[in-house]
Amino acid sequence: MYMKGLNNKMSSPFVIGLKRGLKISLVLVIFYLLLDFFYFSKLENKNIATLETIQSVSIGGDFDLLGKDGKKYNLASFNGKPLIIFFGFASCPDICPYGLTMISNVLKTLGDASHRVNAVFVTLDPERDDYASTSQFASLFHEEIIGLSGSIEQIDRVTDAWRVYKKKVILSESDLEYTIDHSAFIYLMDENGQYYTHFSHNTESEDIIKELNKLL
Repeated sequence: MYMKGLNNKMSSPFVIGLKRGLKISLVLVIFYLLLDFFYFSKLENKNIATLETIQSVSIGGDFDLLGKDGKKYNLASFNGKPLIIFFGFASCPDICPYGLTMISNVLKTLGDASHRVNAVFVTLDPERDDYASTSQFASLFHEEIIGLSGSIEQIDRVTDAWRVYKKKVILSESDLEYTIDHSAFIYLMDENGQYYTHFSHNTESEDIIKELNKLL
């Protein structure tokens, strides 16, 4: 009678549910371990490889673009000072304003020493951003940020040389008609226009200043 009662308790819905829960938990743990090994580890390695690829590729090159009042600029125009350069477009809703704000914060933090640095914003949308509107947009964030634009062909050459990804995306149901999908790196070049390092657009200004001080 005792064994029969014990068997009934062990076969109760509660015990059966408990066993089933333990089995499901075990399966989920095994699944996560396999997922971590076969997917997340590869994803992490892919990110590392991408960063190494960016750093190993030659970044930068000469250009002929226009700034405020139609002034001509090329890479040599910025020689002698470290160069912070960022690529975007004036109607960009979030990434470009954020990146330019970070650059502005760098210049403001430097204070009087900001004149020892060149800061440039190059449009990726020359169809809508001429040199006047690009300059005006850049100056909204800081008066020392130089906005540059040019022809479609000139901008294409610049983006190729600086390894900037850009793609025109049609917006069929928007008054904007299209937007520009693009990479959002802030490049730091040395006083000779040679690539030094880069940052994401949402990097803290303190991190940029830390690297910049090594070049000043």
